[in-house]
Amino acid sequence: MSHHPTSTRRRRGGRPAVLLVAAISLVAAACGGGESADPAPTTVSPTTTPPENRAPVTLEFWSSFTDQVSIDAFRPILERCQTDNPWLTINYVAKDDMTNAVTAAAEAGTLPDLIQADFAGGLAKLQASGAVLPLDDFATREGFDWNQFTPGAQKLVSFDGKKWGLPLSLDTAALFYNGDVLAEAGLEPPTSFAEIEAAAQQLIRRGPDGSLERIGWVPDVGDGSSVIPIGILFGGKLFSDDGKEVLISDGDGWAESFRMQKRFLDLLGPPEDAARFAASLGAYDSAQNFFITGQVPLYTEASYFTTWPSRFGQGKPAEWGVVPMPGPEGVADAEEFSLIASGNSFFLPSKPAAGDPEASWIAASCMATAAQQIADFEVVQGNIPANVEALGLFEQIEATKVPEYQTFIDLARSPNAVVPGNSVVIEAAYDELTTLALRFRAGEVPDDQLQAELEALDARLQDELDLETGG
Repeated sequence: MSHHPTSTRRRRGGRPAVLLVAAISLVAAACGGGESADPAPTTVSPTTTPPENRAPVTLEFWSSFTDQVSIDAFRPILERCQTDNPWLTINYVAKDDMTNAVTAAAEAGTLPDLIQADFAGGLAKLQASGAVLPLDDFATREGFDWNQFTPGAQKLVSFDGKKWGLPLSLDTAALFYNGDVLAEAGLEPPTSFAEIEAAAQQLIRRGPDGSLERIGWVPDVGDGSSVIPIGILFGGKLFSDDGKEVLISDGDGWAESFRMQKRFLDLLGPPEDAARFAASLGAYDSAQNFFITGQVPLYTEASYFTTWPSRFGQGKPAEWGVVPMPGPEGVADAEEFSLIASGNSFFLPSKPAAGDPEASWIAASCMATAAQQIADFEVVQGNIPANVEALGLFEQIEATKVPEYQTFIDLARSPNAVVPGNSVVIEAAYDELTTLALRFRAGEVPDDQLQAELEALDARLQDELDLETGG
């Protein structure tokens, strides 16, 4: 989860969603992972007992989907896999704060048999702790086809040359536009970054007393919760593929992303003006939502937000849509780029409660490929399926009913999807990069010193990483 929100809300399904002050933000990449006092071996030797000859086994399954609507929607996935494997019983256990729950269970030696969670960005910590098993041996033995999942989903569960999870769903980010407001201003939906900048300037509206009544688009209004995804959009890197080298000072992606954020926020005037505007906004999940009311007519969010106009809008905005979020080079094409901010996956604990990792693999691989049931589940959730077949079924259902979903579906399929990096020092990287961005925005770091500050941060994190990994 992000480490910098000023407020958070719980999405259905137990995933933390980053909000800005009054909920203006780019969806942030999640991260987490468990530390174990007694790391378990990271390899196993799966048995080959034919499923029909297996003795009955009951598996404890921890899921981050904790509300009753989500639990009820998930049950057909379990039922399908229990029907296909009559010897298998899966007990569903809803768990809040999954990262800390797994950490505590790993330390106490009380891990379950299966885990479903969003550990994007935290795979290096899971590997280091020994809390979960890599899945390559199981997959190789079974001839498991990883191309059953989208390219971005595969990247999301990969670290250091291994696969650590079976993908379930993805969070992709795109640009929502309030067509009513744009039409009034004589604007078309932006298809380039330059058009977003122009629209952001034109759409600002102030009241007679000079206070902000409407803004166009901003990365955030001062809390820094969008620093990491915006940096990735600009080509900024965090770590090497193996998580052992810090790459923050490579290239100018982070510096240019900081400059962009400052430009947009400077359009709003003094920071107190933006703070007063944010405080005036209505509840996020209500008819007073800032996008619905037109107070923020351009807004970058994840796919679940597609349901907001129908759930809360009461017919407003009458015209709205979704387009890919352009990058600084103007690319607004899912074939060329998409940002997979986070996603839910299934994980196998290193010391499963039932002592039967093969049974855990059979259950997880069944759940991750139960295409029809996953599609039906994600219709309830509003997230995008990671399984290719499930995604096609979801497209037939949702894109027909709500055409705006098509943008997110196309982004999920992107062959050039980018995902957050992984490292055991990822929390420190998120924290320190965000702090530096906020200092730069406030004018505390002169522009001509920004690159030097990034290089110093890179060196500090590399020292910490070397200590953690023995490098």
